Amino acid sequence: MRINKLFLCGLNIVLVLSLCSCTTTKNPTKRLVKDCLDCHQELRHYSSGALVHQPLQQGQCNSCHRNHGLIGGTYLKEPVKTLCLKCHHEQSTQAFAPVVHSPAKEGQCDQCHDPHNSSNASLLVKTSPQLCFNCHDEKPFSLKVSHAPVVEGCNTCHATHRSAEESLLLQSAEQQCLGCHNNSQQMNESHAGFPVLSRCNDCHLVHGSESDHLLRNSIHRPIQQLECSQCHTNNKETPFNLKHEGASLCLKCHNSEKFQLNTMGLHEPVADGDCFSCHNPHASDHTKLLKQSAKTLCFECHQQEDKTSQHEVFQTGDCLACHNGHLSSDGLPTLLKQEQNMLCQQCHDTATIEQKFAHKPVQNQQCSTCHVPHDSDNKSLLTQPQQELCLSCHDTMRGTLSQANLHAPVVTGDCAGCHQPHGSNHDQILKAQGAELCVSCHSQLVDKMTDGIGHQPFMTGKCRTCHQPHASDHQNLATQKNNGVCFECHKQLDQSAPVQHLPFEQKNCTTCHSPHTSEQPYYLLQQRPQLCLNCHDVDQYWSQGSAHEPARQGECSSCHNAHSSKQQNLLSQPSNQLCQQCHQQTTQELAIHHGGIAPGPDSCLSCHDSHGGPDQTLTFPIKHEPFAQQQCSTCHQEVSP
Repeated sequence: MRINKLFLCGLNIVLVLSLCSCTTTKNPTKRLVKDCLDCHQELRHYSSGALVHQPLQQGQCNSCHRNHGLIGGTYLKEPVKTLCLKCHHEQSTQAFAPVVHSPAKEGQCDQCHDPHNSSNASLLVKTSPQLCFNCHDEKPFSLKVSHAPVVEGCNTCHATHRSAEESLLLQSAEQQCLGCHNNSQQMNESHAGFPVLSRCNDCHLVHGSESDHLLRNSIHRPIQQLECSQCHTNNKETPFNLKHEGASLCLKCHNSEKFQLNTMGLHEPVADGDCFSCHNPHASDHTKLLKQSAKTLCFECHQQEDKTSQHEVFQTGDCLACHNGHLSSDGLPTLLKQEQNMLCQQCHDTATIEQKFAHKPVQNQQCSTCHVPHDSDNKSLLTQPQQELCLSCHDTMRGTLSQANLHAPVVTGDCAGCHQPHGSNHDQILKAQGAELCVSCHSQLVDKMTDGIGHQPFMTGKCRTCHQPHASDHQNLATQKNNGVCFECHKQLDQSAPVQHLPFEQKNCTTCHSPHTSEQPYYLLQQRPQLCLNCHDVDQYWSQGSAHEPARQGECSSCHNAHSSKQQNLLSQPSNQLCQQCHQQTTQELAIHHGGIAPGPDSCLSCHDSHGGPDQTLTFPIKHEPFAQQQCSTCHQEVSP
C-alpha cells in the first residue's frame, strides 16, 4: 500500500510539471488608450491659449466630457452648472449672498466664460465692460459723462456671480460711493454745506449722464441752484429735517392758491397732500421730477387692461396729453385739460372737417356717445360692437336686418364699410354716391363692361333701383320677389299673353339676362343659340343630320318671341305665315315639292322639325310608309296644275 501511494504522488508531480511546461512565459499585452487630441487634431488649438482651463491643460478632457466609441460627439457628463460647481465649490457655498447674477443662477456659465481657453482673465469670452453689454443695454454707459469705474471695468463696483447687496454691488451703495468720494470737505462744498453721506443715486446716475456731475435729467430747482436750505434745515443735530411737512412745503413755491380754490377737481394725491406719491423731491430721469414714466406711474393706481383697441396716448403712457397731473381745468371731470370733445379735436381734427352731412353725435360734439377714451375690446375704441352701437340709435333698422338676405357688410357688422362714421358730402353720410360706392367692393362688374354698354340703372349708378342696401327677403337683395322689379321699367312686355316663356312667367329675368352688363345684345348671358340650348334640346341633328339654318345661326328670334306670344311655342306668327317669309311659294309650287299634293294651311310643323332633322327635308324621323315612299297620292288627291 505504501508503494502505491508513493507511486501516485510521484505521478501527480510529473503531470503538474508537464502542464507547467505547456504554458507561455510571455507577459500579456497592455491595451493602448489614445489621447483625445490624437483623433481630434482640429481641437488642438484649445490647449494653446494665454489661459487654458486646468483640466484641458492636464489633458483630462474626460473631466467634463464623456468618452465615446464609434459614434462621435462632445457630450458633457452633467449639466454645465453641476459640472462647474464640482471644482468651483466657492460659488455654491455663498448661500448668504441672495442676489445672484442671472447666468450663474440659470447655470449658463459659458455665457461669460470660455470652457477651454481665453486670452482674458478668468477665461472670460470678452473683457469688461464689452462682455456685460452682451446682455445689458450699452446706451446708459455711452453718454456724455461716464462714471470712472465704468471705464475701469464693471467689477470695480459689482460682483460677478453673487452678492449680498442689491445690483450685485460689492458693498452697500453708500459704502461703495464713499470708497472713492471720501473727501468730506469737497463733499460738503458740492452739497451746499450739507453732510451728504447716503442716497447718492437720488440725484446722480451711477453709470453715465448727459449732465455734469452725473446728475439726472430732471433736477429740482433748489438742488440745481445748491439752495437745499429752501426745504431742509442744516444744523448738526438734524441737518436734513424738512422745514414743513407734506404738501405745505411744496406749496411754498408752487402756486397754492389754485389748488385751494379747486378742491373739487384735484387729483387724489394732491387732495391728500401726498406730492411724493408721484414726484421725487430731488431729481429724476423723467420730466417734472416724476418717480417713474407717466405710463408706469399712472397705472400703479389706474388699472390698465389688455384690450384689443387702445388710444395711442394711452398705449404709450402719455396720460398728460389729455389730463392734468394736479387739478382739472375749469372744473372738468377726470382732470381733463379741455372739454372732452374739444380735446379730441386737438389730434382728430379730420373727423370734424366741415362737410355737407355730419353724423349727429359729431355735430353735437358728443365723441363719448360712440367712443371710450382709453381702451376697448371693440375696433376704433367703440363703446360697443359697431353694429350694436349704430342700432342703439338707428333702432328702426332692426326689423330690416331680420330679413332673409343681408348685405355682406351688414353680416360682418361693418356699418363703416359704406358709411362715414363722422361726416360726408354724400347723403346718409355715405362714403361715395351710387355706383361709385358699390364698385369699391363689386369692382368685377365694372371690369366686365364693354364699350360702355350696360343696363341703364347700372350705367347711371342707380343701384338702388333694383337692390336694397341693407337686407331683403329676396335673392341678391332685390327690391321685389324674383325679378319683379324689371317690370317697373319694362312695362311693354305682355304679361297677359296665353303663351309665356317659363323664365318670363316666373319673373326670373336673370335666367337669360345679365342685370348689369354683357357683351351680348339685350344683356343676354350668352350668345345665341348657346343660351337657348341650356334649356331647349333642339340641336340633336346639327352634327349628324341637317339643321334649320336660322336655328343653327342663333337667329331664334326670327321665329320666336323671347318673352310671350299668342301662338304656340312662342312663335311670332302662325306657323304657315312664318315659314312663308322665307319659303315664298304658291300652292302649285309647294305641290311640286310634296308629291303633287298641296299642303294644307298651317300644316308645315305637322311633318317638318323647325330646328333640324335627319336629312335635308327636316321631316320627322318616324314617317307614314306611303309618305316615306313619296306616294302621297295613295291617300291624297293630287292638285291639278
